Amino acid sequence: MKRLVLLAVILLASLSIHAQLPATNTKPEFVSAAMDGSKIDTRTLRGKVVVLNLWFINCPNCLAEIKLLNQLVDEYKGNPDVVFIAPAASRKDELAKFLAKNPFKYQVIPDASIIILSQFGTPDKNGDITVPFPMHYVLDREGNVVVKAQGVKGIEAVRSELKIQIGSKSAN
Repeated sequence: MKRLVLLAVILLASLSIHAQLPATNTKPEFVSAAMDGSKIDTRTLRGKVVVLNLWFINCPNCLAEIKLLNQLVDEYKGNPDVVFIAPAASRKDELAKFLAKNPFKYQVIPDASIIILSQFGTPDKNGDITVPFPMHYVLDREGNVVVKAQGVKGIEAVRSELKIQIGSKSAN
């Protein structure tokens, strides 16, 4: 029990420290497991263009985008240089039920709240970390954030950046 309390204190302290730092994370790095059990490590994805979608299943705007995001994946499905990842601030059991009825073609990372907050959160003037949903990011081949765009309008920003990063034609 003492270890659990100590771990919670360390986690809260690290989030508090992070909240006091400016949002300068230009190379998000994390390791996690996707819904299918595969390991996702953003550092090993260097050399590829990574598209991220931050979402959760109770977000109406997030859900409204899934069809458009699936179309984007289809445009690049044969291109090994593009990876689509969706860290979700929802529990794995809830996601499994949701995804069974609503397929999402990104590699979904369940239980990703800590990743979302620590890698993509922005501290406000009170030190509280905020993340608007849905949020889209594109990382270039070196892992740098080259696009940060919110909502459905952000999908066009992602599509435009993919044309720049990959070229004018997709891998279909």
